[in-house]
Amino acid sequence: MTPDYYSMNKITLVLATSLFVSTSISAFGANLNNFFNALAKVESSQNPKAINRKENALGLYQIRPGYFADSKVSGKHSDTFNPAVARKVCESYFKRYAPEAYAKGDFETLARLHNMGPGYKRNLSATNKYWSKIQKNLK
Repeated sequence: MTPDYYSMNKITLVLATSLFVSTSISAFGANLNNFFNALAKVESSQNPKAINRKENALGLYQIRPGYFADSKVSGKHSDTFNPAVARKVCESYFKRYAPEAYAKGDFETLARLHNMGPGYKRNLSATNKYWSKIQKNLK
């Protein structure tokens, strides 16, 4: 039995959509990795053991205690010395405070949020230098 025209087009559409979605997800993942690499370069010169004693900021992404708590990731603040935990904390924080930006790969919003917290929009210009540094390190 030969499938009809409608069935063949439906199968083609499903396959094309699947390919597009998987390609988009892969591209987003690669871009997200680039963003996290840029964040690590700017924050800690890619040193997972970095400590900013003045702000009690730890690890690759220089996560402060309040940021860690806001992320709702279980564990201790010192767990952010582990790069996998640190990234999980950042991603959770981004999804909490800027879910649309995270979903769209809006790295400018995510960088500004990371730098100044959820109130960054009240003084956007205060994050301009930071965003410029991130941009220079994005591949």
